[in-house]
Amino acid sequence: MKSKTSCREAIDESLSGVRFNARDMRAVLSAVREQEAPQETPVRAGRHRRLDFVFSLALVAMVAIPVSLFAINARNAKTTPVTVAPGVVTAAPTAAPLATVQPGPQSMISEAEAIAAARACFEAKCDTSVFSFDEYTVSLTETAEADGSPSMTVLMRSIYDNGCSFTVMLGAQSGDVLRFSTPRLATVPAFLNSESVEVQAWYDKLGPYTFTWSQENQAEFSRRYEGAALRTARSGELSAADAQTAALKAASDTFAQLGETGAHYAYPTLYAERASADGIARYVVRCYAQPVTQTLPSPCVLVTLRAGDGTVESVQLVEDEAQAAQPALNAEE
Repeated sequence: MKSKTSCREAIDESLSGVRFNARDMRAVLSAVREQEAPQETPVRAGRHRRLDFVFSLALVAMVAIPVSLFAINARNAKTTPVTVAPGVVTAAPTAAPLATVQPGPQSMISEAEAIAAARACFEAKCDTSVFSFDEYTVSLTETAEADGSPSMTVLMRSIYDNGCSFTVMLGAQSGDVLRFSTPRLATVPAFLNSESVEVQAWYDKLGPYTFTWSQENQAEFSRRYEGAALRTARSGELSAADAQTAALKAASDTFAQLGETGAHYAYPTLYAERASADGIARYVVRCYAQPVTQTLPSPCVLVTLRAGDGTVESVQLVEDEAQAAQPALNAEE
């Protein structure tokens, strides 16, 4: 038979991790008291041995059953991955599967993007001192290149009925400029269309000869229909009145030789730098012995002088009225 100390130690060790109720506790204490009672007969001794055996089996069952249930629950339990941060324990979310992106056809640029690209090309390549982008009508058509790739054509036309235009070809997908028309044709008309309704309206209002108009009207008409060959005087240059005075003085000797001693009339026109090969602005002043009306008087003394300092470069007697109306300058081709 086991000693009392060994039995208690076995009980303590076996029950250290097991929880049991009051009924279980009474059964164990009863068994212990029976072991401590005096043994009177061999029959009771045999009963004690059987109780020891039964008690041992009960203890084994009490320990084994909860452990087995714990193992079964552990196998059936679902596991959850855990991400551990300093001081925090959180369940890591299950990542969604990445979607497979299928490459599709490249999108086309919008109409607004195409017009913006054409405008940038115009402002970089053309003379915006003559016309701004807002002085054109804009149309867009979808086209295709020789290799079949899509493209867009942006056509800009001047609103002044002067024949000026600018065309830009763009890649329809990239928006890149593929090619563009001659920049000069965007601001310089090929010729003055005197049959234009707009042009005729100017003549009807101001008279048949542009050199008799005010300097401001001359400059604006030239900007719209002649590529801005004429302009107004700038600070530090001779004014229109100064040019008249200087030209009449230069032409006085010629008129004296012609016997024209009366009053003389001068009509100045200021040609811009772009009109001359040497890039110098010049006045061309037509001087007559009579005022200009619907017909041109004759003769005409044509005086050329620099706008910057008033230097007289030439004095010419012109008897051909057509030549006086359209004087030849050292114009830039």
